[in-house]
Amino acid sequence: MRQQHPTTRESARSEARALLDRFGAQQLTGRWNFGPTTGSILEAIAATPERVRCDLGRLEADSPASWPATSTVYVRPPRPMRISVGPSQFYPPTPEDDEYEHPEWCECAALMAFVRDEFRLDFLHRPDEILPRPPMGLHGEDDSSSWFMLWWD
Repeated sequence: MRQQHPTTRESARSEARALLDRFGAQQLTGRWNFGPTTGSILEAIAATPERVRCDLGRLEADSPASWPATSTVYVRPPRPMRISVGPSQFYPPTPEDDEYEHPEWCECAALMAFVRDEFRLDFLHRPDEILPRPPMGLHGEDDSSSWFMLWWD
């Protein structure tokens, strides 16, 4: 596995395109739990590296039989969004659980709708966590304060 290094928009785009060309069709369907497929992540990075990133080094495939996937994707929406951070953000509370309830001002549902519609990330369920965090190695081209980390456990 490679070490994370500073990336520019163009290097992220180029690396995503190279992985799209190298991985087979079956490998591009790999996903981590209920997160987006490797193919949809790479397509989004290739199209909009200023708004979507992941640690591409974690997507290395050891063989054609491997299924590369990542648990974490970083996104930057076109406008500031207010997200309430809490455990199990997307699981509805049940009478038996003391799970997190979102305040009315929380825009996590709008963020995930944007991610699905605009970036075409094909996740099966919303992530377990959304945190205000930029990708590591961001090279200074982008405002690091406006990124969100989407994590599927």
